[in-house]
Formats: sequence, structure tokens, C-alpha cells
Amino acid sequence: MSWEKVHIDQIIAATKNWLDPQDIYLQKAVEKTVSEVLFSEEDILHQLAVLRNGVANGEIPEWIKRSGLSDQKNAKGNKLLCLHAGNLPLVGFQTAIGVVLSGADYYGKLSRKDPYLLASFLDEIQRTVTDQEVHYSTDLMSFKDLKADKVVFAGSEQSVPDVKNEIQKLKAAKTDANYIIRTAKFSIAYLSEWSEEIKADLVEAILRYGGKGCRSVAVVVVPLGLDEVKEELKQAINFYWKQNPQHQKPTPNLKYQYAYNEGIQRNQLWLKDFLIQESEDLPETDFTVNWVKGDVSKVRDLRIMFGQKVQTVYTCGEDIVGMDTEPLRSAQSPRLYWKPDGVDVIEAVIE
Repeated sequence: MSWEKVHIDQIIAATKNWLDPQDIYLQKAVEKTVSEVLFSEEDILHQLAVLRNGVANGEIPEWIKRSGLSDQKNAKGNKLLCLHAGNLPLVGFQTAIGVVLSGADYYGKLSRKDPYLLASFLDEIQRTVTDQEVHYSTDLMSFKDLKADKVVFAGSEQSVPDVKNEIQKLKAAKTDANYIIRTAKFSIAYLSEWSEEIKADLVEAILRYGGKGCRSVAVVVVPLGLDEVKEELKQAINFYWKQNPQHQKPTPNLKYQYAYNEGIQRNQLWLKDFLIQESEDLPETDFTVNWVKGDVSKVRDLRIMFGQKVQTVYTCGEDIVGMDTEPLRSAQSPRLYWKPDGVDVIEAVIE
């Protein structure tokens, strides 16, 4: 039997064991995360449900096929240092499992904002997978003199130079190490139509995880002005908050943005904890969405203008020629093999 077959089967088995609702290690990780108010239980359970569905639907073998991983093409013998973000529960899971699937030795710097959930998965990998090293810590100093072959980093553009300097200072990576950097900040939704179903999908894409994360929609392009849908949106958002109160978080900055919008007579919908405003500017304020009246040409213009800050363009199902898109309904339920910043994790690691 090939290395690839044995290796992949071990990882799939470990992942299924970990995702079992009765797994005591995962249960304890969820309880600690919730008790320390790092993430809400609802958001954690949503993320775990997405992962369970993906594994059950065969997304790991599909990812292997798409990436080109094989007995001849893999990352065995390489050291991979992964610096994980912590803005969403288990946001680093895809990178971690991708690196482990590649055959590389995994070294993960976990975020102190999410130190338990991903660790419980990595512990299961350590118990099950026997042919590679798996280590993690919340302290970058733990990887002093590691001399990793590649580094996967997720975070802000501004922090990239400082992170690289710190890694080089610690000799945590080789001087010629390849860096796989992820810095996208938000996504765009283009709605060619308006219906109850689309409205519900949009609100979920905007508000899940409190609107944080690069897959969260922060710009909406639609052939309707904000005034035409303002009352419907207000009702839909208030209903969502009743169902998901953990996502309603007061943000003091919003009152200043609201006052500014009033001063320049910009159309807006202010819900105290959330603001939707008619604007084509780069979205930079938390809990704020920019509403743009326009068509496909406007989507193209904004995509070019915002550049690498955009993760994904969502649509109601139609394709946009020359642009990669995803269905709006999948915004907060991505497949395991989705490409952050347009990069396939496994493919980038085994190159």
C-alpha cells in the first residue's frame, strides 16, 4: 500500500475521531474556550458542523486530488512553521490539516485568542499519525533555531515585516525560507436579485462571527439603493440578532461614523451595534458594511481598487467572466479545499 494511502487514511480517521461529538478532548477544549469568553459556543458549534459536513462529504480526498499530492509529490522531510490567526474559532484548522496532509513536519504557533480548539485536533493527530512530527505552542520563542523550510503566516499586512524579522532573529526559519502570506481582510457580495432567501444568506455572511474574518462580507454591490431595502434589512438583522445574540457587540466607534455620515448627508442604516452605509470607500471600521448601488462593472472596479484586501466575491449563483466567485450561501461554510488568498495550502507546501 502506498505512503499516500496510509497517511491520508490515518489523518481522516484522526479527524473523524476528533470531530465526534462525544470526543472528550474536543468537549473540554470547547468548554474552556467558552468559559474564558474567547468565542461563543454557537460560533464554535457552527464551525465544527461545517467541518463535520466537509469530512463526511469526502472533501479531504477531493482536496488531495486537486492539490496533486502523491507518493512522488509531497513535503515529507520538510519543516513547516505555521503562525495562526485567532480572530475566528478554528481559523487555523485548514492550514494545520493541509500541512499535516502534505507529509511535512508541522510546527504551529497558536494564537492566544484560540489556544484550545486547534490544540485538541493536533493532540489527536499526534496520537494517530506516526510518520511525522507535530508540535505546537502559543510562544514563538518555542521555535528558536527550528530553521523551518517554509512559513505560513496569517495576519495583517502591517505586521508582516515585524513577524519576518522576529522569525529571522530566532532562526525559526532558514534564511531562504519560502513565506506563504495571507493578509486578505474582507469579501464582496454581488446581488443581481433580491429575495427572502438571498437576504437571509446576506445577513449570515455579514454577521456570523460578529462580522470578523476575511470571508465575512463588508461590501455589498446590488442594483438597489439602500433606501429601497433599508426597512427589510433592519428587520432581518434584528431577527438574526434575536437568534444569535452573541453577534451583537457594541462598538463605540460607530457613533462617530454615524455622526460623520449625518454631517455629509450620506445615506445609512444605523442599528447602534451595526452600521450599513452607502459608500465605495475601503471598509475599515468594524461592524460596518458599505452598500454600493451598481452592476457587474462596479464589482469589477471595486475588486481591482481593493486588490489583495479582498478574499472572495460572492454571487447569487451566476458566474462573472474573468473572476473567481463563490455562492453567497457558502460564505461562512467553506469547503475544506477553499483557497485563502487564492492559494491552495497543500499545493503551496509541496511545491
